Amino acid sequence: DFTTLMLNVTNSDIEKSDITSIDDTIFYDITLVRKPMSCPYCGANMIGHGHKLRLFKHPALRDHKGVIRYYANRYICKECRKTILERNPFTFKGFNSSFFLMQNALRLIGNLNYNLTMISGELGISITQLSKYIDSYITIPPRSLPECLGIDELHSRELSRRNSSYLCILVDNERRTVWDILDSRSKMTLSLFFSNIPREERLRVKYVTIDMWEPYKDVARTYFPNCVIAVDPFHVIKHLTQGFERLRIDLMNMSPYGSNAYYLLKKWSHLLTKDSVYLDNDKVYNSRFKCKLNRRDLREMIFKTFPELSKAYSLKELYRNMNKDCSYDEATNLYDDILKAFKTSKIRQFKEFTEILINWREEILNSYLRPYDDRKLSNSFTENVNGKLRTYLAVSRGISNFTRFRKRVIYSLSRDVQYALNDSLHSDSVPKRKRSTYKKIRE
Repeated sequence: DFTTLMLNVTNSDIEKSDITSIDDTIFYDITLVRKPMSCPYCGANMIGHGHKLRLFKHPALRDHKGVIRYYANRYICKECRKTILERNPFTFKGFNSSFFLMQNALRLIGNLNYNLTMISGELGISITQLSKYIDSYITIPPRSLPECLGIDELHSRELSRRNSSYLCILVDNERRTVWDILDSRSKMTLSLFFSNIPREERLRVKYVTIDMWEPYKDVARTYFPNCVIAVDPFHVIKHLTQGFERLRIDLMNMSPYGSNAYYLLKKWSHLLTKDSVYLDNDKVYNSRFKCKLNRRDLREMIFKTFPELSKAYSLKELYRNMNKDCSYDEATNLYDDILKAFKTSKIRQFKEFTEILINWREEILNSYLRPYDDRKLSNSFTENVNGKLRTYLAVSRGISNFTRFRKRVIYSLSRDVQYALNDSLHSDSVPKRKRSTYKKIRE
């Protein structure tokens, strides 16, 4: 039963079968039951006329190759003497890989942790053939715009357009799938793409999550007039922590090298940046200060030495607590007071963050809405996808075919995109520029 399942035939179809192992190859010897056949040319009855050996690659055990030795029944017509072979149940005409092997290949293609070289080595299929499987068997069907659209970018010089260094990643935040990938994040590219989608469909988009790149906001306002635009909270917090880190580093560099102040900001900076640090540990002897201290004592020493850093830390935690705990209504009530606190702090390193709070007020507050599964509106899923794509680009060691990249990524990360085997293979390879003529210099 296991053998018939792997070979795409039933027990009643098999006349004779055998499995042998020679060196590192497992051979499946198969002869099918000869069935009555009419001549496709004249309609007369046909009779058996021996067998023809056909060889197909087939999956086997790990570290072993698999080969089907198929003894195809041959027929000859009594009247016109034409000969034909029985229908091949193991693969398409002209193919040397079994259906089961092609299915295994497409299953591994759906795992972005495998590059094509790895799949080729495991299954014994050439990289060129695997590329054709992606081009021919994976089709991205037309899909409706998601109700909650996430827009983000991924840096890739090889895959993006010549005048761009970024791809644009579009995701369905509600269903947690990749919706599409564009070869540029430019405003023109996005405008052309969304303008080709019917207005009725665009009006159904309720939420758009973005990072703080102005063209995304402009495009969302233009093409999704009914949507609520929300800025990803992670990017807001990132700008906040970067400003705090700049202040810490500036104060550290202003302190004499080797001084107690320099030591505190250099060695114990994690007391200001990490949440998981337990401050009330048992006090231990500190050789520099020649007394017993715990982490809370050390942090208080930092605050006493650098009052400006203490004020910055309080502001940072004030905003982070609002970001973590508040509902939309609570954040709306607190937002202006927090903005005023940052404005009046006069901390130079927080100037950029303060401008973000002013310019992106509406979009930041919109991120506190929780329309799906009590989750804040964010690009968290998009960032998760970007992490997988960076890993994929790293293990692939350079990809330049955007069409193939787009197909494989959407197939791998979208549940509603499947493959369909057929007997027609084609390649989406981009013709390389021909090498120009040159003169060889002779010494």
